[in-house]
Amino acid sequence: MSEQTTKRRFQSGENYRRGAGNLKAREGIFSYRRPQVDMPGMVIDRIGPDPKRILDVGCGSGRYLLRLRESFPEAEVIGVDRSPGMLEALPEPTVQADVCELPFGTGSADAVLAMHMLYHVPELETALDELERVLAPGGVLFASTLASDDRPEYTALWREATRKALGAEAKVEDTHRVVLDHFSQETAQAMLSERFASVRLHDLPGVIELPEPGPLVAAYRSTSSFVDLEAEDFERVMAQIEAELDRHFAAEDLFRMTVHTGILECRDPRRP
Repeated sequence: MSEQTTKRRFQSGENYRRGAGNLKAREGIFSYRRPQVDMPGMVIDRIGPDPKRILDVGCGSGRYLLRLRESFPEAEVIGVDRSPGMLEALPEPTVQADVCELPFGTGSADAVLAMHMLYHVPELETALDELERVLAPGGVLFASTLASDDRPEYTALWREATRKALGAEAKVEDTHRVVLDHFSQETAQAMLSERFASVRLHDLPGVIELPEPGPLVAAYRSTSSFVDLEAEDFERVMAQIEAELDRHFAAEDLFRMTVHTGILECRDPRRP
């Protein structure tokens, strides 16, 4: 069992090849977030008037893409994703492409989004260079990820269940930890500040309050293709997670997780 294998699987895109089901399972817990935040609305409000082209890179299930098209009907809003399974359910225009090799001209987009996706990218420097390259003068890049103190309860439950199910020597990194180690909000801010003269953080702390275990169990289960476990061992861990949550809800009405995310609004590229 290898932490590096988990990271490699997390970055492979395999989890998304058959569509948005796994992603939606993980997104589902955020419907219990307090306070609720409208991240697509925040982006839309900051783009500015009359954009001609908007690229939603790593568009996933289309959460941002569809809102952008409603808000800017005169703009060309293109969904970009490496996984064809994600794009199948989305209306065109869409483009299957890797963020490290975007098939768009230099300076051709007035706004570019990279929302909760850059932690999947092994070559971060190349990806950020490409996002900067396609941005038009006066344009804006939005990137989002998790802060380093996001959901420690999620990681703690996974590690406790793994220890009990597989033994104290088992060290199977959860994908949440992979995100934070590879591209946390703090890492993102430092890297983007090297490329943009203006990097504004819209900080979004909060709490998730789950009234029953189902959404969290579904979120963990959606990560099966990420983690370096045989199917039988993964099911043993899942059974232990369910048992731990059953014990929790026998004594408590809610399972609480602190959540901390944010949006980085980047303007004025430092490139010549």
